[in-house]
Amino acid sequence: MSQFKIISRPLGTVQCYVLQRDDGAEFEILSGYGGGLNAWRVPVNEKHGELLDLLFGYRDGSTIHQVGPDTNAGCRLTPFPGRTGFAKFNWNGNEYQLENNVSWAPHALHGFLQNREWTFQSFESDNDCCTAVFTCDWSGAYAGFPFPFRATNTIIYTGEKVTIYSKVENLGQKDMPYSEGWHPYFSLGEKIDELTLSMPVTNLAVLDSADLPTGNFKEDSRFVPSRKISDEFINDCFCLGKEFAQTPADADFINNAHVLLESEKYLLDIWQRAGIEQYNAIQMYTPPDRMSIAIEPMTTEPDALNHHRGLIVIPPGESRTFEFGFNFIEK
Repeated sequence: MSQFKIISRPLGTVQCYVLQRDDGAEFEILSGYGGGLNAWRVPVNEKHGELLDLLFGYRDGSTIHQVGPDTNAGCRLTPFPGRTGFAKFNWNGNEYQLENNVSWAPHALHGFLQNREWTFQSFESDNDCCTAVFTCDWSGAYAGFPFPFRATNTIIYTGEKVTIYSKVENLGQKDMPYSEGWHPYFSLGEKIDELTLSMPVTNLAVLDSADLPTGNFKEDSRFVPSRKISDEFINDCFCLGKEFAQTPADADFINNAHVLLESEKYLLDIWQRAGIEQYNAIQMYTPPDRMSIAIEPMTTEPDALNHHRGLIVIPPGESRTFEFGFNFIEK
């Protein structure tokens, strides 16, 4: 008999589904707003029956509409993550004009599905895990991105482990330019200043005065092998090296890149599958309250529709699937 179930628990008028384990562990998917990974609650010894929430998310409907456009917490970022410079791009000799959807810069940010409603498709479970599937369609009826596609999120949940398969299918009649990412904010229940961060040696994307990648990179080893975050402000895109990014899709091994976030009592292992046409960049951001840190898997650095580095071209009828996840360990 399965120890998992799925329940509907809306936040105000915004639909939210919760994957629950019998001991109270649960994972929230905010299907009514971007398919967001909204909460991940696990039982821990020190809480004596209470749950530790490992994700920053929205706790009521009004908060979603107030801060959601600025935080995009937990949402899938498709068909481009981060900024598209000056809300326009060129592709195959054509110029496309996007909407400048932020007030603080003249760019387009995070694609089109980060605030849309996703459709619940299925739920399966056994004694070890459960799987929930959600979809969202982009019709392509928009001159700025006339490429119809279907996005599918498959979430596998055990309680202490979450694996996400992020699929996109080109539903149109022509090649589609594509990049993507996700925007989860992780927390261990305390200020991040006291947490230790570890990540691979990476190449930091250098930005220009408009906060767009210049095409230049510099090696970054700030958190190699590991150190406390302290009071450091981070708002950077870390690009993985060739040993990760050039792993063939049909290789007989999976090359995962890991970021470790650690306190005295807990460890989060945040991983992403790297390789050709996979998640080869990690965007990080430390918000002002410093109670969480955004650790975002991305296929490439922002503005890929313009610079085309790491841009994925998906032919008609074809699909691509990306993979990432996170594991929790209580010491």
